[in-house]
Amino acid sequence: MLRRRHVAAALLALAAAYVAVRLASGRDRPHVPTYGVMGSPFGAPVAYQTCGFHTGQDWFAPTGMPIFAIAPGTVVYVGPLWMDGPGVGRGPHAIVIDHGGYHTSYSHNSVADVRPGDAVQRGQRIGAVGDEGYSGLPHLHFEKVVAPWTGDWRQPFAGCQGYTDPGDDWGWF
Repeated sequence: MLRRRHVAAALLALAAAYVAVRLASGRDRPHVPTYGVMGSPFGAPVAYQTCGFHTGQDWFAPTGMPIFAIAPGTVVYVGPLWMDGPGVGRGPHAIVIDHGGYHTSYSHNSVADVRPGDAVQRGQRIGAVGDEGYSGLPHLHFEKVVAPWTGDWRQPFAGCQGYTDPGDDWGWF
């Protein structure tokens, strides 16, 4: 009986150490932008976008699924990112965050939980997945951009060359 308790205690200690290492190892990587399936990658050719290629990643998830800031930063814009006029584009609740050296944008959201000027932390909830704007299914259109924010919702970033692949090295915790 005593041996079983020692084995059980050792297994619990091992499991706790494993979880601690997993949590710590993900903290230096960007937090995943939402819990969903990344279905449309960056760079795929598309005819319906001004740049001619998919400028971000589409993360498919149910409406209402939380959206997270991938890294610490400051919210610089919340509102419509409509490229071609009201009713199309990225929807009325898009979020742009300045991370110092690059920006991220989160679009098609059902709601935004932040305001311009808010400081956000890695993994902080900033909104919820939706299907607002030019969208057929609920998803998050997530972009990483090295170009500066223009302040113009019709063309938020100057040119197409600033869009970069967000990658796939996400920290899930």
